[in-house]
Amino acid sequence: MTSGEPATMEDLARMAGVSVATVSRALSGKPGVSASTRSAIARLAREHRFTSNQSARALSTGQTGRVTVTLPRIEAEYFARILAGAAQVIHDAGLSLVLETTQHERDRQSDAIQGFVTSGVDGALILLPAESNQEISALYDSGFKFVIIDPIDQVTAPMPWVTSTHAMGARHAVEHLLGLGHRRIAMITGEPHFFSTKERLHGAREALERAGVGLDPDLVRVSGYTESAAAYDVAVDLLRHPDPPTAIFAFNDRLAFTTLQAAHALKIPVPDALSIVGFDDMEAAKLISPGLTTVRQPLAAMGSTAATMLIQLLNGQTPLGMHIQLATELVVRRSTGTPG
Repeated sequence: MTSGEPATMEDLARMAGVSVATVSRALSGKPGVSASTRSAIARLAREHRFTSNQSARALSTGQTGRVTVTLPRIEAEYFARILAGAAQVIHDAGLSLVLETTQHERDRQSDAIQGFVTSGVDGALILLPAESNQEISALYDSGFKFVIIDPIDQVTAPMPWVTSTHAMGARHAVEHLLGLGHRRIAMITGEPHFFSTKERLHGAREALERAGVGLDPDLVRVSGYTESAAAYDVAVDLLRHPDPPTAIFAFNDRLAFTTLQAAHALKIPVPDALSIVGFDDMEAAKLISPGLTTVRQPLAAMGSTAATMLIQLLNGQTPLGMHIQLATELVVRRSTGTPG
């Protein structure tokens, strides 16, 4: 390799002190390469401008080396974190990423999925798909390789998906509030038909029932996960209740932030008179005052896990798990305390 020329696979093998076959396996995401070796080879490939010959790949394997990621919005932190995790794995495997945003529009999502087979991509990661199980099943039956991330509906067909432990996270959130002495615990949920909403409600109910408290339907309010105005009205309604809650578990951080705004507007001190718990652990959760107690979702890991599964499928392998739920973690900050 002369100065200024891109490295070849043989150059990378020599610099890494491994065989060409090992370099090939590392860059294509195949097994049999340690994480440290794979990372070192990926770093050398970036530093020395190695590019795989996609045309040769297509001729020899029938694959283009391109995978697509469909997601509702790229600017939302929730989706951006998942995308970042997936993109790193895709890049390290020597593949190209094609991004498709759907803006939460079902028709755009359907058009994207229908075009997968003819668009020249080898596989796809589908975030929060709005399609029915029938549409997803039809795509699966076509033989096209894909992995679903955080499905809206519970996936019943034997297709690969990755999400987090929604029920466990909600259970830990409510157990935390119960442990502080709260018994009047309200909840602001997201869309009722979402799989994540159902799971979080199940986990919260389980924690209450174990404590002998039970879920009071009068303290459960529904708001869309991204509908701040509706969430504000719902929070105000709860806080003006004749027998108001001493704690509110919001089913995502955005709902929790809005609840905190409503409490401030009504001059209800947090956490002295009201405790608030969210779900997701967005960056703002540790920046607002008081810092938000919340359930952390492993968003980047969800993306990287799904991308690894997809690469395994493209290589003709069966992932170790086809249905993966990654563990959530309760992060306690200053928005929760004992009842006032």
